[in-house]
Amino acid sequence: MTIASRWPRASLLGGLDDRVRRELLGLGQPVRVRDGDRLLRAGDPATHVYLLLLGWFKVHANRPSGDEALIAVRSGGDLVGELAAFEGRPRAVSVRACGPGVVRRIEREDFLVFLTCHGSALRAVLRAVSAKHRWVARRLDFAGYAVQRRVACVLAELVEKDLRHPDGGIPVRLSQAELAALSGTSVPSVQRVLREFRGMGLVETRYRRVVVVDVVGVERVAGDVVGVECVW
Repeated sequence: MTIASRWPRASLLGGLDDRVRRELLGLGQPVRVRDGDRLLRAGDPATHVYLLLLGWFKVHANRPSGDEALIAVRSGGDLVGELAAFEGRPRAVSVRACGPGVVRRIEREDFLVFLTCHGSALRAVLRAVSAKHRWVARRLDFAGYAVQRRVACVLAELVEKDLRHPDGGIPVRLSQAELAALSGTSVPSVQRVLREFRGMGLVETRYRRVVVVDVVGVERVAGDVVGVECVW
């Protein structure tokens, strides 16, 4: 396996050229994380960023009620904490590990200096930030889609982000409530859609896990939503 093939092409690490990727991977210190470990906390100062190398990570935002809402899922090859690092403002979201993983903690100043010296890396990071914002904007349209299509989009995107499971198994543990949050719908609606998808031979459901057994079929249900950068 080449170094580039360790991460999805659409991810930050997967899209960099080899030289720049190796230099970026040389920054900071590697950190092994366990299930539930918190990488970033909303409100904390932006002293560093995390380059995700292996594993899955959930991104939460604080609700006015005081609890947290799952808003995204990140995986190996992605970067978290970069927007707050650019702005020098407190973090807007929290990030926790979902299972064991490996990350690199890079201090903010080292990260910014690296981007100043490597234009291609800066452009790649800005593309990733822009894609995240475009997806937030598109969720207004997404909310108007049928529930089947919303759930299919989430499943298709998660499968695409995982290189180790070509059979479509999604290793990240998502409860039906979390899948509903990402899909912008209710738990009963997600339960109904998963029953329909099982009947269509698209998925199998296990404890806190959905296995996509027909990736093409799920993408067909998702339609042109998957063709857009749905950066969970």
